[in-house]
Amino acid sequence: MDKDTKRLPEGLRFGPLFDEEEVRMVSEVVRSGRLTQFSSSLVTEFEEGFAAYVGAPAAIAVNSGTAALHTALAAAGIGPGDEVIVPAFTFIGTVGPILQQQAVPVFADIDPRSFCMSVEDAARKITSRTKAILAVDMFGHPADLDPLRELAAQHNLVFIEDACQAHGAKYKGVRVGNLADLTCFSFYESKNMTTGEGGMITTGSERLAELCRMIRHQGEENWGIIRRLGYNYRMPALQAALGIVQLKKLDKFNEMRRERAAIYTKALADLELELPTESPEVWSVFHVYSFLLPRRLASRRDEIVQRLKEERVPVGVAYPKPLYASPVFAHLEGPFHCPVTEDVCSRVITLPTLQSIPLEIAETVGEITRQVLLEYMK
Repeated sequence: MDKDTKRLPEGLRFGPLFDEEEVRMVSEVVRSGRLTQFSSSLVTEFEEGFAAYVGAPAAIAVNSGTAALHTALAAAGIGPGDEVIVPAFTFIGTVGPILQQQAVPVFADIDPRSFCMSVEDAARKITSRTKAILAVDMFGHPADLDPLRELAAQHNLVFIEDACQAHGAKYKGVRVGNLADLTCFSFYESKNMTTGEGGMITTGSERLAELCRMIRHQGEENWGIIRRLGYNYRMPALQAALGIVQLKKLDKFNEMRRERAAIYTKALADLELELPTESPEVWSVFHVYSFLLPRRLASRRDEIVQRLKEERVPVGVAYPKPLYASPVFAHLEGPFHCPVTEDVCSRVITLPTLQSIPLEIAETVGEITRQVLLEYMK
């Protein structure tokens, strides 16, 4: 690498972006001694604020994005032997809850530009046992929601949207959150807004909303009356306090993520790469910045990532393998045919877009990434 190229300082860590407002809110909760959904009104306040933000009639707060997805699947009636179509390119949190319901994930391939579920392949995977389509808004880019919703309606399927990386993202000018039967969000610390851990389900159905509320609290209908199997998925007041403040900043945070993505695009635009794009009807919130190497460098991807790490670039690979390649899915009947997913997994490299990354650091990340890639493209 060129001697004159900047190197990132050692020990850098980029986490959530907080200020004194979050500190004040959390401190007030601690001083109040009201720490739970039952003793504090903050969880309800956060739910109402989030529902208004996404334009959904109801929001149900839970303690993780995975809990949101599990609750949604349970509320939708997904059970043993039911098939749920999911993208092969996603995080385990999308698909693990399907196994928790003793249902069967059916892996669909993805669109090579958006990295979201292919509508055409989802249609091919529908059988008489299919009960739901679970689409993912990958890296903050909404899936092709209208055709997927229409496909679900055509086959009388539940349509669930995993928007765990897409808070504030827009599809045809409308924020995601009320464009599926159930939409699930995560507030993990790396998300565009955070409560540390936490999740939210939004829906336009009061029936589904009531089921979600019941499931997140042990399946209890009334005190001492357990209507169905449920879980302890309640969000604590401390997390809700963070969420109330973070929600006010979300639009700004999303613009900051897009700004960092634009810096990377500017640095890498003239290289032999496939850079992330936005479909014409989509406004992405760029949860991360994932790009593809040329196929001739696929076999050296891990070597390139290690080289970037040696230069202290906070680089990753999202995701290195199709999800069905994980041992937990070994019991499923194959073979799986998702050639786009397999190609993308072999070439993808991921850069962070967190709003806590200073612009000058983002520029240095782009510059170093460019220089390292040029070494391999000679």
